[in-house]
Order: sequence, then C-alpha cells, then structure tokens
Amino acid sequence: MHIVFDAVGIRGHGGAAVLSELMYWLPKVRPDWKWHVFLVDSNQREFYLKPATENVKIQTTYNDSGFKRLNWINYGLLKQLYRLSPDILFSFANMAPAKPVCPQIAYVQQRNALFNSEPSFRSIKRCLRLHTLRRHILQGAIASQAVIVQTKSMRQRMIELEPILHNRIHVIPSGYRTLQSNTMICSQKKKTIESSKRPRLIYISHPSEHKNHITLIKALPMIAERFSDVRLLLTLENQNPPNRRYQKFVKDIEKTAKNYGVRNRIIWLGRLEPEEVSFALSQCDLMVFPSLSESFGLALVEAMAAGCPIAASDLSYAHDVAGKAAAYFHPNHPASIAETIVETLCNESALKNMHEAAQERLTQYHYRSIAERISNVMEEVVNSNSLSASVT
Repeated sequence: MHIVFDAVGIRGHGGAAVLSELMYWLPKVRPDWKWHVFLVDSNQREFYLKPATENVKIQTTYNDSGFKRLNWINYGLLKQLYRLSPDILFSFANMAPAKPVCPQIAYVQQRNALFNSEPSFRSIKRCLRLHTLRRHILQGAIASQAVIVQTKSMRQRMIELEPILHNRIHVIPSGYRTLQSNTMICSQKKKTIESSKRPRLIYISHPSEHKNHITLIKALPMIAERFSDVRLLLTLENQNPPNRRYQKFVKDIEKTAKNYGVRNRIIWLGRLEPEEVSFALSQCDLMVFPSLSESFGLALVEAMAAGCPIAASDLSYAHDVAGKAAAYFHPNHPASIAETIVETLCNESALKNMHEAAQERLTQYHYRSIAERISNVMEEVVNSNSLSASVT
C-alpha cells in the first residue's frame, strides 16, 4: 500500500514528537508499505525527521501560515496526489482537503480551535484565526472517510460541532517517546537537576499562554510555607530566548516570580532532549501540569513512563490521559494548585496508588501498539473504498 503523509504545518513541539515516533514505528509494523511524507522546509521547523527505512521518502515544500497553508492543502497537495496516485492520504496536521481526490484520514490534534474555553488570553486576531482554522478542520474531517483524535473529549467535541462525524472518529492516543540508549545527557543539565533542593517540582512545557505558567508561579509561595526548600524546574530558555514572543513570555514569568518572592526557587533547564526529559522526570518528586488546553498532553505519559507522580489540571484532557495516575487541581486557582501539591507529596499511600495506576495505563501508550491501531484504520478505509468501487 502507498500512503501520502501530509505533515506540512508541523513546526515543532508535541506535533513533531508524535510525527517522529509514528514515522519510526509505522514502517516497522507495516514494512511492505511505502510512505511519502511532505514536510515544511527545514528552515521553518525545529526538528529533523530521519527516514526509518528506504520505504520512507521525505519531500519538503515551502509553506507559511494562513493563506499559503490553505493553498497547499487545496491545490498544491492535490497536484501531488494526482502525480503520486496513493492508496490513501493521511492528513497529519489537522486539515485535510475539502475536495479529496483519494481516500483520506484526518488526524486532528488542534484542541484550541475546537474548544472555546479560556478565551481571556486570546486577542481578536487570534480568535478569528482559530475560528477560521476550526471551519477548515471540520470541512476536511467531513470530507474524510475517517478521523483520528487523541482523547475522548476531543471526539465528543467534534461530534458536538458536526454530528455527522459520529461513526467516523477513532480515539487513538499518543504515547511516550522511544528513548535512544546511546544518547548522552548534557552534563551541566544533569548537575543542575541533581543539585536542586527538594522537593523538586517540574513542568515539562514549551512557552505559550494556555500553558498557564503564571498561575503556577503564584502558587509557589503557598507551597513554600509547607516545604521551605521547594524548587520548580522549568523547561524554558531564559538566557537566549529564540524570538521576541518567547522573550516576553520569559520576562512575564520572571516578573511574577520576583513580585511573589520566589525567583530563587525557579530552575531554568532550557529545552530538553527526550532522554533528558526522562532523566529530569525520574529525578523529580512531582510533575505539575497546569495547562488550560491540550489535545493530549505528552508530558503526562512521559511522567508516567519515568515513574514521576503527577498533579494536573482538573480538565477532561488530563483525566482522559492520566486517569487515576494523577491528582487534580483547579488550574485557575493558585491556592488549589498549592493545596493539591502539598497534599499529594505528604500522602505516601496516594503516591503509591498513582504509581500503580500509571503502570497499568502505560500499555496503551507504547507507539508500536499505537502505530498498529492507526495502520488498521488505514486498511479499513482502503478496503471500504475498494468495496464501494466494486459495488458501483
């Protein structure tokens, strides 16, 4: 079978992590299939994708946000599909063509465009952009034979918006990343982590308003009342932020930390490689995840895999992923965050139960089984299309 994998639009962060894992495991579970992957030019993305086998061909194309992305999906991509004549199109970056030329599957991972929760930090421009994005996501989903989302709450939301999708949506989670045993951990970061006082809290996250760092910082003084040596480790760059938006984000965190008297409690780790993420989690006492909106929440499963207890937002996405393997707090209330963290760290029985629950849930988050499930959906779509063609 020949699959075109459209990942134009993926620039980094969680989407890149999932893409890298799928393009490693899918060719392994279906070694006789051929994969043609479209990516945005390397100078516009933060990751490098190495073909897992010779059956994987990577082709880059120029893309920019907005109109050029839509032009690619509805014109440029279609021209490539006519040329390649694949058995199926797998639209990995949320939007699929509204007028397909072959069987297609839409992989939807853009939660912010589908939910209206927490709009206070959104500008009018951003709201309009998300509204437009939602419209195109739903159009592409309706035109697809199948849709894959990562959580039950994403599935429910799409059905609320478009009931016609009820029987087409498959819930297949993402997973924890495959670690390379030969990868070295930065000695300076290792030393920084190991020398940090305890208890060590860690938040694995890139910078964005919905990640809710500020509310977490405001909870630190209350946590320090119980744990005088508490430290919060952040995976953010405070020395050399890559752009102005990132720089402003870091400055806001530093200003809040100074105003609340907790600057000395924050440890800036910078961006971590997957092996460094696993090591950091294994050396911390609690992974705190106060995000207001996620399509999945990669750090949740990586914490479970590393054996790090979790305190997370009491929101549907976190319950879908972590279940009983986490303690939950109200993400908008610093007092709730602090109270949950303190109670969790002081309750050995609860920590043990969370660890056991995490081990039980991990089986569904290995990428080999995830790749197998996605491959099965592809086969169902192609077989269904072939049956329909033979009947007509």
